[in-house]
Amino acid sequence: MADLNALLGQLIQGQIDLQNHIAALVAAQPQPALPACKKVVMDPGSFNGSPAKFHEWWSKLKVWIKITMDRANDAMVAAAVYSWLMGLKAGQWAQVHLDQCMATHATLPLAPGAVPPPPAWPTRADLEAEIEGFFFPGNNQEWGRAQLLCLRQGPRQHIDEFLAQFKVLKIQSHCMDNYARDLLERVLQRRLLEQV
Repeated sequence: MADLNALLGQLIQGQIDLQNHIAALVAAQPQPALPACKKVVMDPGSFNGSPAKFHEWWSKLKVWIKITMDRANDAMVAAAVYSWLMGLKAGQWAQVHLDQCMATHATLPLAPGAVPPPPAWPTRADLEAEIEGFFFPGNNQEWGRAQLLCLRQGPRQHIDEFLAQFKVLKIQSHCMDNYARDLLERVLQRRLLEQV
């Protein structure tokens, strides 16, 4: 138990160190003059590694980057994306990639008085491909179908919430209408089916 608490303490401290490191990197980058703009989109919030929430979070993050960081360089975009990744899986993934970006400084011998090279930050396209390759479920259609088959309406879940969730999974799984109707009849609460 003590080992588990020590490990959790190390993970939490690693998360804090990662956030402080990212903040220091962003502060050290030359800031381009960006025009002041109104807040058009809300920030996407952090991502904890959950496959069920990745697609929604990733879509919001890409819009946020496009609106708020369109003129930013690759390092700023990568640092921003890495800072939104939290939790064991996503936070560790971000820490590893951040360490790789910064490894250029540690591995190259420098002459006295020489300026260290900039970190090797991924381009936006490379960053997007890496994140999607790691966090997207292997086959989005099959994952959606599996989630659709497991979906049940909770005893206190509002019907509109359930139907919205069902519709998203139906679209994601490319489920045929007749099959979806049969599934919906199977998973709805009996009293609702009787009313219909």
